[in-house]
Amino acid sequence: MDEFGSVNGLVDTIITSPPYADLVDYGNQEEQVGKQSYEDFLDDIREIYRQCYDIASDDCTLWIVTDTYKTGGRVVRLPFDIADELENLSNYETCLEESCEGALRRNRADGTLICRTCGEVYDPLPESWRMEDNIIWDKLRTRPWHQKGRLRNVYEHVTMFSKTDDFKYNKDAIRITNTDEFEQWWVNYPERYNPKGIVPSNVWEFPIPKQGQWGPKKSFHPSPFPEGLVERIVRLASDPGDVVFDPFAGIGTTLAIAEALDRKPLGFELNEEYIDYYEEHVRPTAKREVGTVQSTLRDEQAELARKIYTLRVHKYALELYKEFVNSEEHDIREGQIEFIHAVSDSAQFGEADEPEAELLYVCESESDFENVDVDAAREGMLSENKGSGDYYGVEFDPEFITLHDYLSERLPGRDIDLEDEYHLYIDGAHNWAEHSFTPAAWKALVEDGDWKRYWSKSRPPLISNMHIQAENPMDKRKPDAEGHQVDFSSFD
Repeated sequence: MDEFGSVNGLVDTIITSPPYADLVDYGNQEEQVGKQSYEDFLDDIREIYRQCYDIASDDCTLWIVTDTYKTGGRVVRLPFDIADELENLSNYETCLEESCEGALRRNRADGTLICRTCGEVYDPLPESWRMEDNIIWDKLRTRPWHQKGRLRNVYEHVTMFSKTDDFKYNKDAIRITNTDEFEQWWVNYPERYNPKGIVPSNVWEFPIPKQGQWGPKKSFHPSPFPEGLVERIVRLASDPGDVVFDPFAGIGTTLAIAEALDRKPLGFELNEEYIDYYEEHVRPTAKREVGTVQSTLRDEQAELARKIYTLRVHKYALELYKEFVNSEEHDIREGQIEFIHAVSDSAQFGEADEPEAELLYVCESESDFENVDVDAAREGMLSENKGSGDYYGVEFDPEFITLHDYLSERLPGRDIDLEDEYHLYIDGAHNWAEHSFTPAAWKALVEDGDWKRYWSKSRPPLISNMHIQAENPMDKRKPDAEGHQVDFSSFD
């Protein structure tokens, strides 16, 4: 504690799991919470978390992992009994008016306390923990025990509390970047997906640790936290340099992972064997393994941003084309737009709030597009519906250009540090590059008119400096035996 100086506002995040009354044996410790009646246990829990409240910063959150259990034929609602205690840290039971000693009852809708005698209302929440969320932790594997009226228990509760409304909540730090976990329409509607990933639901899947995960292959602690669960909370609820506290530290999983993620660990534990195990096995293992995840996560987020923005640019280019040819306001028909060229600097993706993209709609002559109002077409795409032009998050610069000017002035693009290749998307697909060319090879194709063979189904080809080949889960075509997409040419 000397390292931290004053305890005022010391703790930034608290992650813990208290002893479950007298259900679990954590060793013969005289001062262990839980070795008493249930009501006395709740009194102790309230007092411990009141002390946590006193040393917590204003943006601190408290995360408690608990579960219900059955005893004497009745389910004990431990997560919510604890919540009731924490939302009334002062333990008000009787009216505070001098002339009234009426009993207080809780208004379960808003957490206030109402005197049964005089009707006075007290709100203990400004000086108590406030329950913000209740997350289900799916343990994926568990003991095979069950009983009448009680199926196999495969989950626990992770209850989140805040000290004030201004609590730290870094949801961008825990976004899911694996597109296999996205809904099946993510390729068709990339504008609906945050380039940083999707926010997890309130059901978290983390397997309980196997024996030997933190050291020798033996069951050293009856209920250790899984690494992924703690890591997600630490990233969500704290910043590097913050103090992460566990008042029931056990073998120190919370502390070890917090330290590996550049936080300051602080915890209490009565069992000296657990402390030794933490120093010998848990802490060095976490430092070695957990820290390496950070750079991997950054790489995954950067790759997802590249995919999402590439899909957005390509889709917008094709949707704006449809607006040009389908709207009666514009005197242009299918076939007059030879091809579309999309150019953007992928280095902006994930860095700029709104990356820029240049869209060139190439026509044979100026007469093809002299009556086209680009701004009006862009306005025509806007609506309150997601998927309209408002939702792409890209600063587009669309314009029409003649084939001559494209070849002489604008190829390969302006003010853009282009990659070495152009990539061709055909048949209205914005997600799968069918061919790739050097800029010189593409220029030769355009000069010779050979690009026209890539027209299909009355849709112009899209040429882009951005490459993506993202399988579309909504695509009904099935891969053939070699994993390629089957089309009519496969049956020649």
